[in-house]
Amino acid sequence: MALRFLYITSDPFVNLTQEFVRILAISNIPFAGGGGGVGGSGNLFDESGNGVATMLGIEGEVYTEGTAYPYAFANSYQASQIMIVPPGWSFKNFGRAIAVQGSLEEVLQVR
Repeated sequence: MALRFLYITSDPFVNLTQEFVRILAISNIPFAGGGGGVGGSGNLFDESGNGVATMLGIEGEVYTEGTAYPYAFANSYQASQIMIVPPGWSFKNFGRAIAVQGSLEEVLQVR
């Protein structure tokens, strides 16, 4: 099997293949205020519709500059985890995602 890249825009995403899908990054929440950034969360469900896990991914920059602060404060941060969608399972409650699809061994090797 060859590893494939996926850009997922449909929510819910149901894995109708016999391969595994590894979600690499998700986005569904634009941050309000300075600096900007995006964040997201998504939920994994088994074939029976039972919630199994939640993925949280946050990445961005935030800075404040102006009358309240005489200096600029900047930081960037990221929180993520491995999320594998087995055949027949679904991933819901997200906006957009990028992923890879292939055998379990192939998707686990992606860093």
